Amino acid sequence: MRIPCSIGFRAVPLLVALALLTSLGADEVKEKDKLKEPGKTPTQLPKIPAPDVKAVQVPDGFSAQLVTADLVYPTGITFDDKGTLYIAEAGFSYGDPVAAARVTRRVPIAPSGYRIEVVADQLNGPVTDILWHQGRLYISHRGKVSVVEQGKLRDLVTGLPSLGDHHNNQLAVGPDGKIYFGQGTATNAGVVGVDNFLFGWLQKFPDVHDVPGRDITLRPRTFETPNPIALLTDKGDKKVRTMAFQAFGKAKEHGAGAEDEAVKVKGQVKANGTILRMNADGSALEVYAWGLRNPFGVRWGPDNKLYVTDAGYDERGSRPIANAPDCLWVIKQGAWYGFPDFVGGVPVTDGRFKSARGPAPEFLLKDHPEVEKPMLTLPPHTGGAGFDFSRSPLFGSGMVYVALMGDMTPATGEPNKHPGPGVVRLDPKTLKMEPFFGTRTTALGPKGLEYVATAGLKRPVNVRFSPQGDALYVVDFGAETVVPSAVGPVPQPFPGTGAIWRIVPVRKLGP
Repeated sequence: MRIPCSIGFRAVPLLVALALLTSLGADEVKEKDKLKEPGKTPTQLPKIPAPDVKAVQVPDGFSAQLVTADLVYPTGITFDDKGTLYIAEAGFSYGDPVAAARVTRRVPIAPSGYRIEVVADQLNGPVTDILWHQGRLYISHRGKVSVVEQGKLRDLVTGLPSLGDHHNNQLAVGPDGKIYFGQGTATNAGVVGVDNFLFGWLQKFPDVHDVPGRDITLRPRTFETPNPIALLTDKGDKKVRTMAFQAFGKAKEHGAGAEDEAVKVKGQVKANGTILRMNADGSALEVYAWGLRNPFGVRWGPDNKLYVTDAGYDERGSRPIANAPDCLWVIKQGAWYGFPDFVGGVPVTDGRFKSARGPAPEFLLKDHPEVEKPMLTLPPHTGGAGFDFSRSPLFGSGMVYVALMGDMTPATGEPNKHPGPGVVRLDPKTLKMEPFFGTRTTALGPKGLEYVATAGLKRPVNVRFSPQGDALYVVDFGAETVVPSAVGPVPQPFPGTGAIWRIVPVRKLGP
């Protein structure tokens, strides 16, 4: 599950896939690099070993401990005023959209045990984060930000645009006392396409599309694509034209057929690709920054600046973009971060972003605001996710610890070299990054299943320091891979393989 990128990638029935292929024109079929031969799904899935501290590694001077295991897609943790640990289980993964979405807490029992209590359930999966603030538990779950009060769940913000590829994400309290959170885009690169049908939401929500955070004017650029809904229902055109920031197949309704006709789109508060902020009671919701793709990790640093991890584009859909890095941004109020026409501050028209899976990307917006530059870029599909700042010299005051989930190749694009799943330590002054917590080489699974059939760290999605700052907690989402099938690569999650790890120093500072 590459939460920072795209949750919900699911396969369609074989007959639909065959219909899609047969609906392509002769010229399109000749482009063999766009069509892959179907693979054979394995009849036996790998067995996942139980997590074992002997299978992980940390730098000298630190020790790894296993806090709890057997979790179903955990995504976040927080601590209340008494230091009680709360854990969010997402209730949603690639290939498994109906797992239980819930939040539990570990209540200590003397002398050294604990009991598990369910704090909230029946949530809208995925649950992407939890936050303890002013004596209350805040929950970010699909389309909503809610709060638990006196054992009951109350919605503070609803109707967030989270029915597409990405969702509302992590929560952070700013110096002003307001709550900030990321809101992902509905699509990969601004255009609804067949890939979103494969993701499972286009057929359910055909009117969903990206909504900008500010008024924009679109170039008259349209995309022709097979219509999977018509192939399923035998109603409507087998091919349609669509355009950015519009519902699938609705380009004609907006007069976008003329070469010289632009389309104005009104910005909204509940917009995609944004950082939103609100008062602690959910009031005064507003757009703080816009033009991001999937701003997942959201944290205020010790310098009172807002930092965000943002997943880069995939090579998929009507507008595939290659070699797009993940980014770490410093967020400025009112600033624009480039979606859908820039990659880490560089125009998508640069030749490095041309994908073999489609035409070279062109600009979608007629005019561009001033675009920001990232603080740091990571290799494509690194999967930069949750992060936290150390407040203690035990871990290096001000150092940033970042969870890297890894990729979902080949569903997200061609293979790229990147660090692989693990936790890295970043010096924000020098931007030097080094491995901190990961799986031992000797404990990796077989080729293609290195971070699946292992007792080590699998897919870290979040990190949080303890309230005292003397321990780093790592949320491991669990094992997940991509397997071949008759309709192409499909995700295969392994529920119950998630875990929470804790890293602690084993020596005191000083001589």
